[in-house]
Amino acid sequence: MIRHLRHNEIDKGAWDALLARSGHARWYARSRVLDLAAPGWEALVDTDAGAIMPLTWRRKWCVDYLFNPYGLQQLGVFAPVLDAALSEAFLAAIPGRFRYVDIWLNEAMAPSAQRGAQLMPQRNQVLRAPADAIALRAAYAEGHRRNLRKGSPPAMITGGIDPAGFIDLFERTTGKRYGGSPPGSLPRLQAVIADALAEGTGNITGVHDGTTLVAAICTITWGGRSILLKSANDERGQAMHAMFHLVDHWIATHAGTGVVLDFAGSNTPGVARFNAGFGATATTYIRFRWNRLPWPFRYMRP
Repeated sequence: MIRHLRHNEIDKGAWDALLARSGHARWYARSRVLDLAAPGWEALVDTDAGAIMPLTWRRKWCVDYLFNPYGLQQLGVFAPVLDAALSEAFLAAIPGRFRYVDIWLNEAMAPSAQRGAQLMPQRNQVLRAPADAIALRAAYAEGHRRNLRKGSPPAMITGGIDPAGFIDLFERTTGKRYGGSPPGSLPRLQAVIADALAEGTGNITGVHDGTTLVAAICTITWGGRSILLKSANDERGQAMHAMFHLVDHWIATHAGTGVVLDFAGSNTPGVARFNAGFGATATTYIRFRWNRLPWPFRYMRP
């Protein structure tokens, strides 16, 4: 039976244990990540099926609604065995108090439209790293190999970058380039990244042109998957082809481990081509939008 739990009713230890037993667990759904990205999150839990679903919610205009926290690409239902019926049951069990739903489901889910819900396919790109660095690099596109022969040398790649410096670079480069981040989202993202660095699951590597940080990537490695969470690259970094070197360094670091390299990819054609040039293949997950607001308020999305 699926139960709805308020935040203070969630056993975080049991939650994380159930997530770890899922066949498609994602770092995004860990309790410590959700606590920072969506304080007060609630949950749906079916202990018989070992299935869980976070309910990341907030309130606007006196309306409680579900939203996808910035930077957390795939949430939804996690279970040892996830079939269409279980996915549908959890989505149908979303409490009626949440009159508007706009969340990103993990790629193991294949929901059908429920009473007018919108299903919007999103693209990600992933690369498995069972081979050594030489074999993985041999699969790069010729243009990528050419860009790696010029620009910033690997010796300029450095670690030890603090989350605040990374977020500052991200906000004025990538974030601005793609329309800006939602209001109030960057402090939460910075807190998530800082926690991952403190835990040892997170890493930030970057390129300097002398003393100034011009490009950086933040990666998260957990549960057999390394996620390229966010990247940032200014004009000087672009001229140095820094992002090619940073992603190549990330790939080489995990070569031969069998870890899944998750580019946290994009529907944007240019970003998808960049990721594919490293040998990544496309996967699909679903953005699930369900508007249960009464007329005429359904046209005033939170």
